[in-house]
Amino acid sequence: MSDWLGIPAGLLAWGFALYVLVVAPPTRGARVLVAMLFVDGLAVITSHNNLAYVNPFLASLGLPAMPRMMHQVSDWALIAVYLPFVGMTLSSPIAAPLRHPVVSRFILFGGLGVAVLLFFLPEELRLKFNVPFYIVICIGLAWGFAAAVHTWYIATNEAERARARAFTVAFGVRDVLWTVTFAYYAAAFYGLLGRDIDELASDSYTFNTLMPLLYQLAIVIYVPLVAYGVLRVQLFDIDLRIKRTLKRGTVAAAFVATFFVVSELAGNFLSSQFGNILGVLGTGALVFFLDPIQRAAERLSDAAMPNTVATPEYEAFRKLQVYDSAVRAALEDGYISARQRRVLDSMIASMGIDPSVALRVEEDSLAAVTVQRPTVEEV
Repeated sequence: MSDWLGIPAGLLAWGFALYVLVVAPPTRGARVLVAMLFVDGLAVITSHNNLAYVNPFLASLGLPAMPRMMHQVSDWALIAVYLPFVGMTLSSPIAAPLRHPVVSRFILFGGLGVAVLLFFLPEELRLKFNVPFYIVICIGLAWGFAAAVHTWYIATNEAERARARAFTVAFGVRDVLWTVTFAYYAAAFYGLLGRDIDELASDSYTFNTLMPLLYQLAIVIYVPLVAYGVLRVQLFDIDLRIKRTLKRGTVAAAFVATFFVVSELAGNFLSSQFGNILGVLGTGALVFFLDPIQRAAERLSDAAMPNTVATPEYEAFRKLQVYDSAVRAALEDGYISARQRRVLDSMIASMGIDPSVALRVEEDSLAAVTVQRPTVEEV
């Protein structure tokens, strides 16, 4: 699995990047998120043995092969894109240096510049910057995770806390798993694991299977979490939809599981023909127990999403959360443009938000952005 998991993981990241590019408002944060998803997809699809499957496919289409160095390029691009994204997204003082325009641009253009330069460096010189840069990646990922946790800790209201929690959970999965894998390979390279790196590469299960699997699995887990976070600030009732789907899916799973269990047991002890008949009869008998099954499914959905209730108060709260997120995105440059004003007015009308309440949300968001925006003296 570790030889090919990077391919679906990379396609997942690129697919969601395309979705954000097409659907999300064209803000600076959205553009950086698209770039980061593209880089993450490139990183996993060029990692380990995935190119052994990718390059033959590209050759069958008459396209050039993807060079192995693309993975090293993605490492530099990762830091170049992720740290400025942390600076523009998180309010923690830990991320304050990354919010400074000079610092963020230096990291962005410096990292991307080196990534491009790798195409022109001799291989011997280029490889000297490979594993040693893993230490920089570990520091960058740990920095982002620490800033996310601290932003969650210092949040002053439920809306800020929900955003910080979503960021910490989603990006934290990738940050933690990738920090572990990069730190492991760096430690192996410098001989800190008690065995030579060539010995580890020849017979170590952790080196050859577990670490590649964790590295690629991080994208499979974190991209859906980011997708949920993006959808949550675009669809005020996404939580209710997921909860309803979970409840209905549990009921459907009970019927399907009953059919297969009864039919397989009957097929083993009687015959396949009687197995299918008894499976249908057993599934039909569940209709008489539909109410207990639905109550169990409701308890399961309540346990999975305990604070999600289909009440007018909850929907009004979620509408204000969505509107607050849209206002904060519009205030990336410190003001609301005419085009953004039209979008916000459309949201007010479509979601039925009280204009006076919307105005207070905008004033609070503007005040928060003004406080968080650091000056040169503060940095």
